[in-house]
Amino acid sequence: MEEPLTQAELARKNMLWGWALFGLFWVLFGGTVGVALIYLWLS
Repeated sequence: MEEPLTQAELARKNMLWGWALFGLFWVLFGGTVGVALIYLWLS
């Protein structure tokens, strides 16, 4: 059985999740803008 995370480990884990979600947001946002620009370029 795992021992519970310390406050520092939990904070580090949450920061990694936060940065991962922030990065995913920008990838999706950039992809949306990219698709829109391609659509405008092709039309």
